[in-house]
Amino acid sequence: MTTKEDVTTFEAALERTGNGLYNILLVATCGLILLGIGADLFGFSLVVAAACDLNLSVSQKGILTSLPFIGILLVSYPWGYVADTRGRRFVLIVSVLTAFVLSCVASLATNWILLGLIKFVSVCFSCAANSATYTLVGESCIARVRSKYMLIITCLIIVSPAVAAILTYPTLLLSFKWNIPLLGISFTPWRFLNVVLAIPAGLGGVAICFFNESPKFLANCGRKEEAVSVLKSIYSINHGKNKHDLQLSSLVIDDVASKTDKSLFRAMQEQSSPLFKPPLLFRTVQLYFIVFVVYMTNNSFLVWLPYILNLVRASLEKTSDFNNLCELISTHSSNQTYIHDNSTEGPPCLGYIEENIIFTLVISQFTFSFLNFVISYLMKWRRLVLLSILSLSTLSGLLISFMPEPISSVVLFMMFTCTNLGMGILASYFVDLYPTSCRGMATCLSIMVGRTSSFIGINIVGNTIFTHCEVTFYLWALLVLSSALVAWFLPPDKVKEIPS
Repeated sequence: MTTKEDVTTFEAALERTGNGLYNILLVATCGLILLGIGADLFGFSLVVAAACDLNLSVSQKGILTSLPFIGILLVSYPWGYVADTRGRRFVLIVSVLTAFVLSCVASLATNWILLGLIKFVSVCFSCAANSATYTLVGESCIARVRSKYMLIITCLIIVSPAVAAILTYPTLLLSFKWNIPLLGISFTPWRFLNVVLAIPAGLGGVAICFFNESPKFLANCGRKEEAVSVLKSIYSINHGKNKHDLQLSSLVIDDVASKTDKSLFRAMQEQSSPLFKPPLLFRTVQLYFIVFVVYMTNNSFLVWLPYILNLVRASLEKTSDFNNLCELISTHSSNQTYIHDNSTEGPPCLGYIEENIIFTLVISQFTFSFLNFVISYLMKWRRLVLLSILSLSTLSGLLISFMPEPISSVVLFMMFTCTNLGMGILASYFVDLYPTSCRGMATCLSIMVGRTSSFIGINIVGNTIFTHCEVTFYLWALLVLSSALVAWFLPPDKVKEIPS
């Protein structure tokens, strides 16, 4: 049946394309990209731990593992500008495929400095996918499934450390050594691991080439004929019909981007300035504060999760008295079993990753990913769900020090880091509450805020949890509570608010 040809708004035209095969494949591809860059980023710390032939000191390992995160902080802002001016699909193709090539090149690094520099540049490219994937999915899918799809791809981000661990364990158990005289190195399993961890993102980068640019981006840039063509293509794939069955003569869109000649710095400034002016100023401050707390809480404490589990296991094996988790941490703070930051020589390099660390990462991250998948079906009540997550984290942080039993203490510790379940919900707010012209910039800046807060949080927790454990948990729980209070003022559920 042929649809009546008329002039319509973009959202109405997008609704007529429906939800089907195109959207499912797009979500799967963007999810694969996010899974790949997450596994590559987190897995690099496992690569560094296994690079025995580089003879790395503890300080050198610290520099190597932190360099990728510094890259994210430096380039998220310009990538947001590129996404809003050149397109979401363009950014994904260029960034992901370039990052894949650089990760493979890193496997041939002759020393730790070169390894760090190559990985730094690689992450400077791959981090662009953090926001571009969400924006592309949000602008290509109808409103009914938009938030759910973004929660689903967030599941893959959350599970990426577990995937990195799963890929790492069998790879490092391989036994081979190929000499490369030209470079003066031997190609061993830890070098091959660089390539293995980059493969998922590389496959996603190739797959995204077969999808269309965001139709809303095209319409917003004045390329309405291309936008109509993309909408017809989506309609055809979703319904298995001829694309001409969907007849659209023109699109009406409110937030049309203006085009003037200006310098890159000036253009980036103008691209981001609306975020910090009315009517978007309040939403920007509100969402960025919640992002700051969510990333800071999850990443800062999750770093210490394997260490905490090792302490509890050792305590149970010795059948010693267990009063509470904080007392256990304070008692054993000088005897670190997993993190060796206070050691000048560091632990012996094994060339592989211990099974208990792999097990911890897999169980914890798959659990969070499953919960995030469940949340994807509750997006009609996303504000209520976000408030529940933050409240649960707050309550867990307050109760940890009162648990006289080790298993319940560990469960509460993991529940305290459950703020990562709110990441996908926050991403959906960035898509719904910002106009197309600055949506990519807003999302990229949120990644910068999140990574910055992670750096700050990791340093604070590392310097306080061993000497002032209870105070650390109490004050942090109050910080999470403050974010819940701020989240209370988000738009009510089922209400869409897009300032033009």
